[in-house]
Amino acid sequence: MAYNKIISLILIICLAVGITGCSTLDMMVGLKEGNNPDIAELEDMSDFEIVEDAIGEEVDEEPVIETVTVNAEDTKMADILAYYEDENGFVVPVNTKIPWEEGIAKATLRSMVAGSETEKRIAQSGLHGVLPEGTEIRGMSIKDGLCRVDFSKNVLNSSSYEQEENMISAITYTLTEFSTINKVELLVEGQALASLPKGYAIDTAFERKNINLYGSADGVNLTVYYKAPDTEVAGHYVPVTFSASKIDNPAVSVVEKLFNGPPEDTVLSNNIPVGINLRDVNVKGDTAVVNLGVEAVNLSEEEFSDMDAIVVLCLEQFGVADVEYSIEGLSFQEAGLDFTDSGIMPVFNQY
Repeated sequence: MAYNKIISLILIICLAVGITGCSTLDMMVGLKEGNNPDIAELEDMSDFEIVEDAIGEEVDEEPVIETVTVNAEDTKMADILAYYEDENGFVVPVNTKIPWEEGIAKATLRSMVAGSETEKRIAQSGLHGVLPEGTEIRGMSIKDGLCRVDFSKNVLNSSSYEQEENMISAITYTLTEFSTINKVELLVEGQALASLPKGYAIDTAFERKNINLYGSADGVNLTVYYKAPDTEVAGHYVPVTFSASKIDNPAVSVVEKLFNGPPEDTVLSNNIPVGINLRDVNVKGDTAVVNLGVEAVNLSEEEFSDMDAIVVLCLEQFGVADVEYSIEGLSFQEAGLDFTDSGIMPVFNQY
């Protein structure tokens, strides 16, 4: 009887082992053939978030940072007119472009800081920023035509009285190019100062006048444009202010002053060919008729084009839209000159 019990127990154990072995084999085959539904689900997932559980642990691999390249052509640019200083000490208007941003007046002033990207580009033409390197525009407010600008203390670093004067003139002329600004007042680090370190007074609001002044600041002033010598690039136009006790017709006076030539102690020229004389100027509405002497019959078309450009520029400030020429009262055609109308517009110093 005992013997039969032992045989029965052995049979039961063998049967159990056989069943367990088959189940294990079936499971292993399932894994190899990819029939496990949980694993298949993970392999089919294409979008998923990995949460790295590394709190308190040092991660050796650097994170991957995506960069976006912006095409410079896609950057919106703004046309500005800002004032710089040339190597002869004149304040010069410059047409250029800067990236557009809210508060374009502040951005325009920043382009005039020595060492700025815009200044570096324009410096290749012999022009330089009037605001000392590192100058920041801390704030700006405009109310009733008055613009108050707060500069950082770097604005005090001009090296001479003349540079301080040019800086104030350039700031004033630049900001008053904006239609909402008539006067400019300066602050430094939020404080109103009586004068700059070299002595130039800034205790008043500045208006647009006396740029590159020759003579007295009193009386009636008029601005004439002359041409600086060509360097590696075409020479630039320079505004020069003259004063007189009385001016009957400013537009006529400016053209007369242009033909008389620039101040003798400058390197400037008037772009008028030698021997060409002015007889008279007649301005009616937005048209000016410039009557030249008989010598003008010898003008070349290139000489006429250069002369026309500077005459148009001088008259543009008076709203003169059209300039016509005559020789001793005769039209150019009647005098035998058949020059093509160049349609010159007063866009100057484009960099």
